Amino acid sequence: MRELDHDATQMSLQGFEGRVALVTGAARGIGRRVVETFLALGAKVAGLDLDEPEVEGALGVVVDVTDPQSVAAGIGGAEAELGPTSILVTSAGVFNPTPFENVTSELWRRTLDVNVTGTFNCVRAVLPGMSDRDYGRVVTLSSMAGVDGGARACAHYATSKGAVIAFTKAIAREYCSYGITANVLAPRNIRTGMIAAFEDELAEQAPMGRVGEADDVAAAAAYLSSAHASYVTGSVITLNGGWW
Repeated sequence: MRELDHDATQMSLQGFEGRVALVTGAARGIGRRVVETFLALGAKVAGLDLDEPEVEGALGVVVDVTDPQSVAAGIGGAEAELGPTSILVTSAGVFNPTPFENVTSELWRRTLDVNVTGTFNCVRAVLPGMSDRDYGRVVTLSSMAGVDGGARACAHYATSKGAVIAFTKAIAREYCSYGITANVLAPRNIRTGMIAAFEDELAEQAPMGRVGEADDVAAAAAYLSSAHASYVTGSVITLNGGWW
């Protein structure tokens, strides 16, 4: 494994100081790294997850993104403590590699409930306030599987992540006149618990000879959430290590 030669928490970007950022899937992996990065950039951050995120300096909130009432209560509580939301990053997601012939109706529904409906519930909860204030940054987490269908045994996952892309593009078009941008990050093979069982195999196959790091994704999320990205909306940024 090559040593990581960068640190997203050391970035210098405008547009974070004093703003409130919400990050779902914040207990671990990409979401947690996004929380750490936004804190370092000066934002007030709430991390949302089924397991209460514990990141020093951030507000941890227990939320089930598939439940609209849980989302409304969690975000409402976070905003009561921190202030109105300016930035939302939806990192909550599930991935259970399964050959298509073995995908049950329950697995199909669960995958779409978390990855698609969970994204919808969170975006719907913050957009009215963002539009009232004429400012907002929305960054959704998709996957390269949502762009190209992915590898074998992930039809359900690829479908959900493709839907996230279409949804985000629609939001970007509908809300751009309100000072709100909405963009997608589509990573491939990032070192998280989702790929832990076959990380070495993926690293050998990757053109760069390694998998990506949560820090790579956090850095991209930070740029898209910053003041510098005010003219970037409806974009899909792929983080693929040369594997497209």
